[in-house]
This record gives sequence, C-alpha cells and structure tokens, in this order.
Amino acid sequence: MNKKRLRQWMAPFATATLILNTGYGILAPDAVASALSTERHNLNLTGLNTAQLHTKLATTQGRHVPVTSGTKVTTLTKGYSQNTYLNQMLKVMSSQMVTANIAPAEVSNLTAVPTETTKVNLSWTNPSDINFDHIKVVNVTNDVYVDNIRSNSYMMSGLQPNTTYTFRVKTVNKSGDESLGTTIQAKTASVDGPVDKTPPGEVSGLTATNVGYNAFTVNYILPKDADLSQAIIYLNGKEVQRTTGTSYSFSGLIASTNYTVLVKTIDKSGNISGGISIPVTTSALTVDTVPEVTGASVTSVNNYSVTVSWTRPSGINTVSLYKDGQLVTDSTGSSYTFNNLSASQTYTFTIRSKRSTGALSSGVRLTATTDSTSSNSSEVSNLEVDSKSDTWIKITYDMPSKADKVKIYVDGDYEGTTSSESYKITDLREGRWYEIKVVTVNSNGRESSGVKISERTDSDGYYSSSSSSSSNYEKARDLMRIAENSLNASDWRSARDAISDLPSGTRKSDLLDRLEAIRNRAIGTSSSSSGTSSTTTTTSGTTSSYPNNAVSSYSTSFTLTPGAKSAYVDGRATTMAQAPRIINGATMVPLRFISERIGYEVNYEKATKKIILTRPTDGKQVVLQVKNSTLAVYELNNSRSYSTNITAPVIVNGYTLVPLRVISELSGYQVNYNTASKQITITK
Repeated sequence: MNKKRLRQWMAPFATATLILNTGYGILAPDAVASALSTERHNLNLTGLNTAQLHTKLATTQGRHVPVTSGTKVTTLTKGYSQNTYLNQMLKVMSSQMVTANIAPAEVSNLTAVPTETTKVNLSWTNPSDINFDHIKVVNVTNDVYVDNIRSNSYMMSGLQPNTTYTFRVKTVNKSGDESLGTTIQAKTASVDGPVDKTPPGEVSGLTATNVGYNAFTVNYILPKDADLSQAIIYLNGKEVQRTTGTSYSFSGLIASTNYTVLVKTIDKSGNISGGISIPVTTSALTVDTVPEVTGASVTSVNNYSVTVSWTRPSGINTVSLYKDGQLVTDSTGSSYTFNNLSASQTYTFTIRSKRSTGALSSGVRLTATTDSTSSNSSEVSNLEVDSKSDTWIKITYDMPSKADKVKIYVDGDYEGTTSSESYKITDLREGRWYEIKVVTVNSNGRESSGVKISERTDSDGYYSSSSSSSSNYEKARDLMRIAENSLNASDWRSARDAISDLPSGTRKSDLLDRLEAIRNRAIGTSSSSSGTSSTTTTTSGTTSSYPNNAVSSYSTSFTLTPGAKSAYVDGRATTMAQAPRIINGATMVPLRFISERIGYEVNYEKATKKIILTRPTDGKQVVLQVKNSTLAVYELNNSRSYSTNITAPVIVNGYTLVPLRVISELSGYQVNYNTASKQITITK
C-alpha cells in the first residue's frame, strides 16, 4: 500500500481515537499514516519487532502505548517489509476498532506567576468546547494532583523557595476524559529575596472640573511605577470605581453639598497607597423666573370650541397651552383654538411661557363657557350617500334655512366647504370605511355640532369571504404592524377596515386593542377651518387633546421636597400645584407634574378613575388606577406588556399622587431620597 492510498483509507478516522483489541493499547490512526513518512519523523523502523514498532509509532504522536505481557512478538526481518506489516495492522484496525470519547481542547494563555516563596499563581483561558467540564492541575515535579477546578486560575501552594516547578493543566469533559495537558514552568522566589510590600506612588494633579449642581469630574496623573495596576476612586469614603484611566465623572449628586474625593493607587502585588483627596462642593440650583405672556384673552367662543390669544414676552418663542390643567400642545403662534369641547360647559385655559431649556412660567389663566347648541345653526337633514365607486363617495343632504354653508370632514380631517346640497369626496381608497361629518355654518360664522354618516368605498374583493379566515387575519395583522410602525393615518384606517372584516373572536379583539392603543398617535381631527389640526380622543365622556407634533425635549432632573410645592426642574425653580407627600411610609409625588415633562400624554377617565399615560416617541403606555395597586406597562413598538405591584395612587386636592417607584417604571429614571436633606432627586 503506497502512502497516498493509506491516507485515503484513513481519512474517515482522522478525528477519532481507535482502540485496538490486539494487546497493544491505544493507537491514533494518523500515527500509522504519518509514520510512513520517515523523513518527517526521522524514524528507523528496520529490525523492530511488532511491539517495538507499535510503541514507536504511538509515542511519535505523544501517546504512551502499554504492551500486554505475554503478547506474541514477531521480529521484522529483511524479507518482512514495513508496508507488509502495516497492511496487516490496518486489517486488524478495520475489523476491531471502535470510537472512543474525545477530550476537550487544551487551555490557552497559560501563565505562571510566583507570588511568594511557597506559592505560584496559575491562570489560563478555558476552551469553548461544549463538552468541557472542569480543569485538573498537576504539579509534575511533586506529582501533586488538584481536580475539579471550575475557574480560570489556581494558586499552587506548599512549594519550596527558589525552586523550579513544572505544572501541567489538563481539560476534562463531562465524561471524565482528560486532555494531554499544557505544561509550564515557574520558579518560586528565594527566601533571601525581598518581598514587595511597598505601595505604589500617589496620583498627582488631582483637580475637579465641570462642577455643576448635581455632577462634577475629577482629573489626575498616574504615577510612573512599573508595577502600577489601577487607581481606586472614593466618594465620601466609599469606593465607587477602579480604573486605569486618568479621570472620573460623578453624577446624581445633590446641589450645594460638600463632597470629599479620595484617589488611591494599587500595584500588581495588591499594595494600596494612602491616597490623595480634595474637597468638592456642588453648585447651587439656579433660579430662572420665566416671564409671563401679556394681553391674554378669549377672542372667540362657540358651542364646541374656544379661541384664545396672547402676546409672547421678549426672548420667548414657545408657549405651552393647558385645558383644565392638562397639557394640550405647545405653540409658537399668538392664538390657538381649543376644539371638541362640550356645549354649555365652563373651561379653564392656562398659557405658560416656555424657554428653549424647557423651563416654564407659572402661567396666565383664562376662563370661558361654551355656547349652548340652541344658539348655532340647525343641522342638515336627510344626509345620505347618493352614489360611490372604489375611489369616491357622493353625499346629499337638505340644508336648513339658517345655514349659509356647510363644512365637510372625512375621518375627522377637514375636506372642504360648499353652499351646495351635495358633495363628492374624491381620492379615497378602495374597500375602506370612512366617517363623513357635515357641519352647518350660519351667516355669523357659528357652526353646528355636525351630522355623521359612515360609508365604504367599493372593493375588488381583496377581503372578500372567498379568502380563508386565517388569510384575512394574517393580512389584517400585517396592516396593523405597518400602522404601528408608520403611525400614519392612512395606514391606520387600512388596518381598521381589515380588522373590522374579521369574524368575532379573541384574535380580532387583540388586534382591536392594539389599534386603539395607537389611535391617538396615528389619526387626528381638524381644530379649525384653516386646517390646523391636533389629535383628539374621547374616553368615558372626558375629552383630552394631544399635539400631532413630537413631544418637546424631556427634562432630565427633578428635585422635590415632601410637603413643599417649590421644586427644581433641570436646575430651574418652579412651583407645583400639589406638593409631594409621605403617606403610610410611602413617598407619593404628583404624577402629571413629572410625566408630562418626560414625554407622556395623560388621559384620566373620571368614571373608572383610570389614568392612561402614552408616550408617542417610543410607543410606551402606562395604565394605573386610583386605589388600585397594579401598574400595567405596554411597550407597543415591541408588542410586549407586563404588570407590577405598587402602592395604590391616591387623589389629594384633585391631583393624582403616585409612589416614587412609578417614575422609574415610566422611563428608567433614577430615583433617590436623601434622608438628611429630605429631598427627592429624579435623574436620567
């Protein structure tokens, strides 16, 4: 058998260990093949008997092959060639071999560091083999075994000073199979040699920079010691960080507070210096008095809307507008119309100047009572669909004698104005339901509440009953996902129509819940005839309006004190309508004051006392209820939800107070209570 043929024959067994039941022990097949290349291993096999040849081949691969006593050995003669012997051996191997368990790969990055005169620390990197279980360390010099090591280091002790030792680190699998091991040598320290007990030098140039009311940074220069390991940073005697860097930044501190920073050094032998310290005092919170708007007045009142106007003070580009204490929107204009109000009801509107930093003024309040419906135009009658196609719907109606014209709204969006008793709505999508509202306008500009009708454009059967229920569900679910991602009103309506076509059941209910969850962020209603729009939703008879534009930048820090209405937001003074309180040992804070400043829109259901907070920027929704200890969180963009127990929210003087824990659940803010100053700090 030539070399090429032998290697081809051995290929299937190249990675297995073969057990030969011939009395000669374990022999790797690659040893047989490679042994033929005598130039490679510099072997001289002539004149060896079979046992000697067997041992010679195995030990060439680093393996010891025991020879059973009493085994018959035949001496190779000049007439008995090596190839003939190997052919016979291969026949035995092919008929009697079995596969054995394979040991894990060896460790890597093996190091040995003498730590004392009698100790050497061994460290290594374990293999990533799935069958790796533990490490076995052998002190080859003293024949000492340490098994079942499951870390990546071991301190070998009990050694002699000034002595060289050889160590072998083996890997062991779950079946107990051991690798050959990786060896390394190390010499213990001499008893005459000095033991390093000297700490490293100290840092120099320790200074504090960027000192603010809740943060600062320290900088320093590390010593030049050759065995330097790290710097250890302490704040008021407490270790906060170990680092090889030359600076460290502290955050989440308290304003106008004295701190002590201590920096020590540590060397590779574990010696620690005494340290260098400096005092640092955080700055005081700055007070920013934001000027109020002037000339605030109610300029128009209708049965469903109120218009207010104002003049912004110098340096103020934005105002925040509130209805009955609830944030509606931010405006850069000088007037705004609050829509979707109820007739014959009194409302309080607040206009607050807002700086670019987010600081707000106390606000100017206005009160207005909407008109009764009797003072407006009468409604249209006989509203009906005259004709339709897949892209348009034509409606007809009878206008009352008091009406001068009508306004047409489609799905809450302003469509157009006409004096005719018919109107054709175009550029619609096929197979979609639309809500059409017709509002009359009299000669004085007074508008009615409007009359509604719903109609669906013709369809090509995309959602026809011929499609399977499962297929329809999958299409509706896909459209729901598109609407969740895009927050586009058109996509929302497409999803709504597809879900409406599904048969009743749990899956349809789940999709409808998701659809409602994004409604306030995906679709809006017109706020005025000029086309200015804001998103609106009505829940349990309580109307709450939200802006279509993205929420303004979040506040990053709050400082509150239980029992005090004064507070600091981003370092600037402000006043809360309701002070935090400690109730039954729990610190309770005003929910709306904080949640609106961290990007949440707040909706309160009077009937159920349920509070729903929605953040448009990340699709997060938080639901809690007065006197209910369950907090529910919905991450709509991730289709994930969870609930947790909290101290039940309470209402104090008309304001909802929640436990501090809710703030962290809302947005991951860090919450701390300083028992000494009795201050609450909330930081991002």
